[in-house]
Amino acid sequence: MSEKTWGPFELLQAHQSDVPETFVIRRRIAAAMQQLSERLIRVDAEDAELENWAVTLEQLLAQVGEPSRRNTRDANRRLFTGQASSFDVFDMMDYDPVGGLSNPIAPQLAWVSESADGVEGRVRLGEHYQGPPGRVHGGVIAWILDALLSRAMHAALKIGVTGTLTIRYMASTPIDTELRCTANIVRMEGRKMFIEGAIFHGDQQTVQAEGIFLQPDFSKRR
Repeated sequence: MSEKTWGPFELLQAHQSDVPETFVIRRRIAAAMQQLSERLIRVDAEDAELENWAVTLEQLLAQVGEPSRRNTRDANRRLFTGQASSFDVFDMMDYDPVGGLSNPIAPQLAWVSESADGVEGRVRLGEHYQGPPGRVHGGVIAWILDALLSRAMHAALKIGVTGTLTIRYMASTPIDTELRCTANIVRMEGRKMFIEGAIFHGDQQTVQAEGIFLQPDFSKRR
């Protein structure tokens, strides 16, 4: 029996299937890099110790060299024709810039619930995402919310791209503490999807967002 293939409305389902062994390893690499970044930023250490770490990391960088990169364009084409393998889906989703477990720069937003009614996630942002002392940088918040609203769109089995993203910063968002993130589609107008999102610290809402996402105009495709 041939392997099941997946289409664009099955991304989340496919990404919950068994993790290929290569992505188990890639996730370990990303997790180690994330932890290293968090431990060394603004570290209080003597210059000799800093020098030792710098040399060690430079040696590792030289050892890695400049390996070729995987091209995911073909995987993306297969997805939109309903022919993507589960490996193709991991090749795209695991490197998502928010929550991608194989992406070392991705804020690790863990998804708690996902349905057509909306999504909810939890995230803890360390010092490498800090703007004002003790607070998350506003640009990082916008980065997370764009991905959060997009996730709500996918959970509702829709596809589209960001048209506009409006963010209201209601209070400062602290680093090094658990944050709750939510998003849901509130209405549709033709090709436009109006999606709202929020970030909470405890019971306090710190950020509100509204995005207008545009569905593809398939009538113009041949």
